[in-house]
Amino acid sequence: MIVGKIVIVNGMNIGANWRDQDVDKDRRVPPHEHQKSKEPRVDLENFHTEDMLARILNKVEVSDKVLKEIKDDVSSLNQMVTSYSVFIKQLQTKMGQISAHLNSMPKGGLPSDTLVNPKNEA
Repeated sequence: MIVGKIVIVNGMNIGANWRDQDVDKDRRVPPHEHQKSKEPRVDLENFHTEDMLARILNKVEVSDKVLKEIKDDVSSLNQMVTSYSVFIKQLQTKMGQISAHLNSMPKGGLPSDTLVNPKNEA
């Protein structure tokens, strides 16, 4: 088929500007050459694996951070428990001293020792 100065054969333009056409785009590429492209191919499976490993690593790092914070909190709680334990022991000692003092007094009566009036007032 001839259209003006352009000749079309089997759907290909072989007219006056045939040198300007991209012949490679219409060329059939055998299957064994499909993998030998000029551009580097992205291995989607490898990319997916690396992406998943990066996500896992990120989650492990976040978990490590959270575990460190929990460890610090537990350490702080241990210090507080130790401090409160010492305080409770001191309270127990004081309560024992007060109890011993109260038990030494006679029940239902006045103290047996008389005290001298320090102002000498009667």
